[in-house]
Amino acid sequence: MSTKSLIQSVIILVIITIVYFIYTFFLNKDQEVINLSKIDTNMDNKILDLKYNAIDEEGNSYIIESKSGKVSEKDKSILILKEVIGIIRVKNTENIMIVSDFAEYNKTTFNTYFYDNVKLTYDGHLINSDTLFMNYVDKNINIKNNVVYQGDNNKLLADMVEIDLVTKLSKIYMLDKEKRVKVELRENGSN
Repeated sequence: MSTKSLIQSVIILVIITIVYFIYTFFLNKDQEVINLSKIDTNMDNKILDLKYNAIDEEGNSYIIESKSGKVSEKDKSILILKEVIGIIRVKNTENIMIVSDFAEYNKTTFNTYFYDNVKLTYDGHLINSDTLFMNYVDKNINIKNNVVYQGDNNKLLADMVEIDLVTKLSKIYMLDKEKRVKVELRENGSN
């Protein structure tokens, strides 16, 4: 083998090594952005210990965690999650925590549809319901189906609760205009 061939072989080997290390570095960096969720390929594309964190321009953040989930067969940007916790951190206010048995999380828009055994807690307030939709882009939450709101000294039964995440203004109402929101007031924490 001539010296020229040897030098060319060494240069090609060095280039291949550099390309490999660059490719490995960028591949690992992308996985860190997704918080290194574990994908179990033996269980129909099941994702274990998922955690996503989104932060907007104002510094507000939305964290969603799940014990397990999978990619929707209908829409690859939707994750179907099980045993879900969502934490909304809006600057200068208390955190909002949402817990549910299941959720559908859109990886593109961050919008999340929580369902089955939904609980929202915020600054001493508790809202239980069957479903909750959080619109991340518009910064609002719609809670409906068997809504039970419990505050310091009251309990409300309603069809719908709307919450503006920026202003913290809430609307509680019935979908049927003929029906009224049921209110139970407690004095000093007891009826």
